[in-house]
Amino acid sequence: MKENKSKFFLIVTSFLSILILLIGTTFSYFSLNNQSRLNALAVSASEVRINLGVSELYTGHFLIPLKDELISKAYEKKCVDDLGRGACLAYALELFNYSKEHEIEGTIDFAITDIENLSYMVLDEDGNTYLDVTHIDSSASTDLSLGDNFIIRDGTVVAESKKFILLIWLTDTNDIQNESDSAGYFNATVTFTSADGAKLSGTVQGMKSSTTEETSVID
Repeated sequence: MKENKSKFFLIVTSFLSILILLIGTTFSYFSLNNQSRLNALAVSASEVRINLGVSELYTGHFLIPLKDELISKAYEKKCVDDLGRGACLAYALELFNYSKEHEIEGTIDFAITDIENLSYMVLDEDGNTYLDVTHIDSSASTDLSLGDNFIIRDGTVVAESKKFILLIWLTDTNDIQNESDSAGYFNATVTFTSADGAKLSGTVQGMKSSTTEETSVID
């Protein structure tokens, strides 16, 4: 009888061990898969293991001009004006660090077609201004700053992350802003570079309305 109990206990213990391993494996796969859906890119080296997630926060609409001083209110209204039109675009950027502490520099490169007066700014994870309103010169639209260099803390024991919000909009110049009969568009590449030389990149894109005589209305 004791021998049967011992065999039963051994079988149950083995089954639970296998179950725990399966759950752990499934959780690991889900975590990695979840990051990949955010367009996560990974850089791995002997001392550098960081990921970048770039996700759309408030997008999916054409841009019409917005006064720069209203960008904070537009973001609070999820990037639409009081009439439901596109006032800005918002993207969430998040760096994950699984290695030692790193100093990171962020830059952005714009490729712009039939759009003038495009602007952007960067908020930190608390919604504070990290990089103030920046107007883009179409003749010098690459290697633009995303703000001061920052330190991402050591993530060798517990993964560390750093979050930002990228806002992009069409600055209202109080003039007709219809450079083309067709809707203009832009593509932008966000790049974070560590002091070790590792680089991570993600892309964002958007379009302006072809009827930009209208301007955003936000109270």
